[in-house]
Amino acid sequence: MIKSVLVIRNDKIGDFVNTWPAPYQLKQALPHASIEVFVDPALKEFAKACPYVDHVIVDNGDDKAITKAFVARHYDAAIVSRSQIRTYRLLRKLNIPYKLAPKLNWYQYLYRHRASIAVPKGLGGWRKSCMMVEHFLADHQIPIPKLPTRYWDLSHERSMWQDYYGQQGEERLIFAHPGTGGSANSISPENFAALLAQVDRLTNINCKFVLTYSGQEIELAKEIYAQLSAMGIKVVMARPLTNLADFAKSLVAADMFMAGSTGPLHIARLHNVPTVGFYAGRRSAPKVRWQTLTQSDKRLAFTPPIGRKTGRNMALIDLDLAAKEIASFLNTQYAKLQAVG
Repeated sequence: MIKSVLVIRNDKIGDFVNTWPAPYQLKQALPHASIEVFVDPALKEFAKACPYVDHVIVDNGDDKAITKAFVARHYDAAIVSRSQIRTYRLLRKLNIPYKLAPKLNWYQYLYRHRASIAVPKGLGGWRKSCMMVEHFLADHQIPIPKLPTRYWDLSHERSMWQDYYGQQGEERLIFAHPGTGGSANSISPENFAALLAQVDRLTNINCKFVLTYSGQEIELAKEIYAQLSAMGIKVVMARPLTNLADFAKSLVAADMFMAGSTGPLHIARLHNVPTVGFYAGRRSAPKVRWQTLTQSDKRLAFTPPIGRKTGRNMALIDLDLAAKEIASFLNTQYAKLQAVG
């Protein structure tokens, strides 16, 4: 009987969000087992907030202490979603009956159990975590659960967070996050402000823009705020929250989330919020690899022309066309939300 499973995903926000289907499937398939994760310190509170995670171990860099923590948990299985030679060294001497690694690097052969993570064309990178879990469940003759349309149902908190962000009457909160998660250069504040202004003019709904930011991104947000305010457009700077978990919960208030390939964009998808992503134009198709977990009809993606010289130049995105598509998309989603409400 499987009593505890460890999932290793000790890297960035977006990567961890992409792994949420793993604890979801594990908890559905093994409701009485303890589903545990190994994460980066910055993700500790966020991981604790995941409704499918029972225990969190933080990668504090002290390998002896980490190994001791693993031993104390008495795992029946370990699923290595992020495979590194260091991870193998952490696990190799532990008495864990089943250790599963992806068929990715040469050190996959150091593991007895290996799973293919070759994602079918057209599906996002988030499928990799599912493929690992499905391999594990198949090896143990356990039925594979279906995936949900929403991974984090905080609908009961939506009105509270709408109040937090200052929503009034029929306003729709359109979140926008400047900056980038690293897969592409960011849209300039001037162009981002112009895009939001066009969306506001073209859409049929009553918009209030909420600018979110982290660290030095506050300067980008301030530039956008100043430009939109000067045009008389309703816009607010998001009030800082104490930790990532609270910020992640608060995104349930959003009626749409617009950003480059950033952690916040990926978090918004957990709530099945309509998303608009701006990605690099590469043949490796980042807009597919990093597509959000929202339903396919709730996401839009834009890229500059594919090419070594053009693919990272976000100024080459046709923002006039993007504004028209986003406004139409927003009108459609609003109608759907009204019908559901």
